[in-house]
Amino acid sequence: MDKSQFNGKILLALPLCILGIMILSFSVIISYNSVFAASDFEIEAKINLQKLNDPAKMKVVASANGDTQVKNVTGKDLKSKSTIVSFRFNQKNDVVKVGDRDEFFVCAYDLNPQTNEMNSYSCVEGNIRSTGGKNKVNLGSGSEKTLSTGSFQPSNGGENATINKPTLQISIPLSDRKDVKELKVVTMIRGEFNTKTLDAEKLLKESDHNTLIIPFVYDQMPEIGPIQKGDLFFACVSGDELNPPEGTECEHRHTVHTGHIHNLVAR
Repeated sequence: MDKSQFNGKILLALPLCILGIMILSFSVIISYNSVFAASDFEIEAKINLQKLNDPAKMKVVASANGDTQVKNVTGKDLKSKSTIVSFRFNQKNDVVKVGDRDEFFVCAYDLNPQTNEMNSYSCVEGNIRSTGGKNKVNLGSGSEKTLSTGSFQPSNGGENATINKPTLQISIPLSDRKDVKELKVVTMIRGEFNTKTLDAEKLLKESDHNTLIIPFVYDQMPEIGPIQKGDLFFACVSGDELNPPEGTECEHRHTVHTGHIHNLVAR
């Protein structure tokens, strides 16, 4: 074989090699994206806007699987009869893997666009139905129920209703889960989150009983106005050892006084 024939074969083979590398790279990218897409789940909140007075700004918060997210909605997204806000969460983190009975919550806060203070709110607590897909919830519509405020509720704590630097005191009974090792606790009030990861195994050994009592101090004023009597607050506890029935359990209640301590049993 002379040199020109050899060079010709190299030139012929080179594009084929490049094409093969491109196809292989593309396949790897598709495979990676498929794995990534399969590693999370979505909460889709449909927010009914029809009973609001020309909404211009909204803060929407969500917590699921021990994690939290916040989104702000403004402008044209609030000019129709409803708006959809979606949140994607990882199926697994350091503390818990999502299950199809786990609990979550979403709250939407209608804000005054000039002062940024809350006019009204709508919240819902729900169960995960699809651990690898879309979980739909409705806010701002319907009647008030145990797990939903229904339509938007006004902030009507009345005069002298401000609560200065409140502490949400979360009780976590664990008499049925003495083998628990690590827990993550998420609290939320007036659109603000406070989260702690607990060495539950150590805390139980140091405790005289089987209930952990964890304080969450809110010493900063929320960006949407001061915490008030009548505000709705949430607490969720997550951990793999809580299964069954749920790896994440949530509870909620309203503040009923202007003192510092506000108690909630979270499971």
